[in-house]
Amino acid sequence: MASVLSSSRSTAHPFGERYAGRMGPLPGASQPWVDGLRQAGRAALTSSGLPGPKVEAWRYTSLAELAKVAFIPAATADDVEVASVPSRVPRLDGFPRLVLVNGVLRRDLSDVAANAFAVPLRDALNGGDPAVRAVLGKIAPVSGSPISALNTSFLSEGLVVSAQSGAPVRLQIVTIGAAGAEPAAFHPRIVLTASDGADVTVAVHHVGLPGQSYLSNPVTEISIGRGATVRNFVDLAEDGDAFHLGLTAVNLAANGSYEDFRLALGGGLIRQDVTAIFSGDGGRVTLNGAYALAKTEHHELATTFFHDVPNCNSEQIVRGVAAGRSRAVFQGRIRVAPNAQKTDARQNHKALFLDAGPKIDCKPELEIFADDVQCAHGAATGEIDHDQLFYLLSRGIDPDTARALLVAGFLVDVVSRLSIDVVREAFAGAVSAWLKTRVVSGGVP
Repeated sequence: MASVLSSSRSTAHPFGERYAGRMGPLPGASQPWVDGLRQAGRAALTSSGLPGPKVEAWRYTSLAELAKVAFIPAATADDVEVASVPSRVPRLDGFPRLVLVNGVLRRDLSDVAANAFAVPLRDALNGGDPAVRAVLGKIAPVSGSPISALNTSFLSEGLVVSAQSGAPVRLQIVTIGAAGAEPAAFHPRIVLTASDGADVTVAVHHVGLPGQSYLSNPVTEISIGRGATVRNFVDLAEDGDAFHLGLTAVNLAANGSYEDFRLALGGGLIRQDVTAIFSGDGGRVTLNGAYALAKTEHHELATTFFHDVPNCNSEQIVRGVAAGRSRAVFQGRIRVAPNAQKTDARQNHKALFLDAGPKIDCKPELEIFADDVQCAHGAATGEIDHDQLFYLLSRGIDPDTARALLVAGFLVDVVSRLSIDVVREAFAGAVSAWLKTRVVSGGVP
C-alpha cells in the first residue's frame, strides 16, 4: 500500500508497509545499531515522504511518475536472469571487476582478484564490523536527504571497500538493473574507507536491461583520511524506462583529495546528488561531468559542497547536450563557513540545445560567510555555433557528421580532464557511441 501524503511538499510513494513486508529478513537485524539506522530511515520516509513540487531542492525533478509504479523489492523477483555483463560496459585494464545485479553481488560474474578489496555489505552487517559502523549513516544521514532515507530504510545489499596506504587500489564496479514480470526496486549501499595516505580509484557503471521499469537507489559513503586520494568515476546508462535516485556523500580529512566524474548517457528519470564536507585544512575536491540526453530523458545533477574549514579548494565543470523533449538540470550549492578563510571554490555549467524541444535549467548557489575567499560560478546555454557548422559544411563534411564533430568536441573537452587514462578512453568511447547512434546514424532525438 502506497503512503498517502496530500501536501504539495511530499509525493505519495510505494515504499510503505506492504513493500517493507515483502523484503523478508534483513542482514544485521540482531545488531541494534543497524536496526536503529533502518528505523530512522523509515521514520524520515514516513514523516516527509518523497519530495513534492513545493520542495525547492526538487522543484525541477518531479517524482509523480515514480509514485505511480507499484515496485516490488528486487530480491523477491524470482524471474530475473542475468547471465553476463552487457557488452556496453568496457573492460578496464588493471581494474578487477565486481558485479552487482539488482544490488546483490554476483561472484560468478566478478573477478576473483576484486575480493581482496571489497566484501559484501550483508556480511559486514551480520558480523557487526566496527569499521563499517564508524562510517555507515554518518556521512549520508537520513535527515535532509530523501534519497538516503529511502536507501537506509531497506539497507541490506552493497559493498564495503577498504584501502590502506601502500599500493594503489583500482576497482571496477558494475551495477546491473533488471526487472522481471513486475517493476522492481533495489537500494545498494557502498561504503568506501580510504585510510591516511591511501590511493583509491573506483569506476562505477550503472547499466540496465530492457523490460519492466525498475528503480536503482544507490548511496555511496566515502571517508577520506589525511593525505588520502579517492577517485570516483561514474558512468550512468540506465534503461530508458528506469528511475535512478543516487547519492554520493564524501568527507575529507586534512589534505585529502577527491576527484569525481559523472557521465550520464541514458535513463528515464535520473537524479544524482553529490555532497562533500571538508573536515580538515588543505582538502581538494574536483567534480567534472558530461551528459547527453534525448527522447524524454530527464537528468539532474545536484551538488552541495560544505567548506567548513580554511584553505580548501573545489572546482566543478559540467558540460551537456540535450535533444528531443529531454530535460537537464544542474544545481550547484557552495557553502563557505565563517572560519573557512582562504577558500577557493568555483563551478561552471555549459550546455547545448541540439534542437528546439529540450529544456535545460541551471541553478548555482553561493553562500559565503567568510571574507578572504575566491568563489565564482558561471552558466551558459545555447545552440551549436552556426559559423563553426558552416565552416565544416564548406569543407565537404555532411551535416550530421559536422554536428557530431562539434558536439564531440564540446563534451570531450571535459572528459579529457579525467586523470586516469584507461577510464578517460572508455568514457570518451561511450560518448562517441552515443553520438554515432543519436546524430550520425539518424537516431530518434
